Amino acid sequence: MGTLSIMIHVTAAAVLVGPQILMFLAVIPATWIIEDNEKMKRAITRVVAARFGMLAGAAIVTLLVTGLYQYYYTVPESVRAAPEDYRFGAIFAVKMMMFTILLILIYIHMYRYGRRIGALSDAVIAGEDDPFSKSADELREARTELERARQKSFGFSVFILGASLVTMWLGVALGDPTYAWTKLTP
Repeated sequence: MGTLSIMIHVTAAAVLVGPQILMFLAVIPATWIIEDNEKMKRAITRVVAARFGMLAGAAIVTLLVTGLYQYYYTVPESVRAAPEDYRFGAIFAVKMMMFTILLILIYIHMYRYGRRIGALSDAVIAGEDDPFSKSADELREARTELERARQKSFGFSVFILGASLVTMWLGVALGDPTYAWTKLTP
């Protein structure tokens, strides 16, 4: 059962990190070529973000469940009883800190950037649909503000991707018993 748990855990990590890399390097840059159709750009982004959110949510829950299982059923009692005496303790503490930071960054991105971009996109679409609702200058300013918000969101995504990778690498270090379960010398 321990090997199955590790396989599921690693798969969940791949499901969380892989799409982030794809979003960062391919999907979001691909939307940049859609310049004059905010409705299409918004529709594509909405579908991709929703599906990514479902994947990420399922991956996070799976990581938590399999991680707890591994901690209680695969980590030796001697290591769990005194984690500070082993490399495991420091690595585990940093990994949990990074995982918490990752969750906070994802939350900030969703609620700060996602909502802001959605509201700005709606304003641009409304201005495009009803040319009398905004002046040309107001619409241009809304588009500029939307583009700035998207650029900030993209930049913030670098931190999320970095936190994800560091967390995953720490997990790899924890998964190597010859390294993580080595007793520290006083």
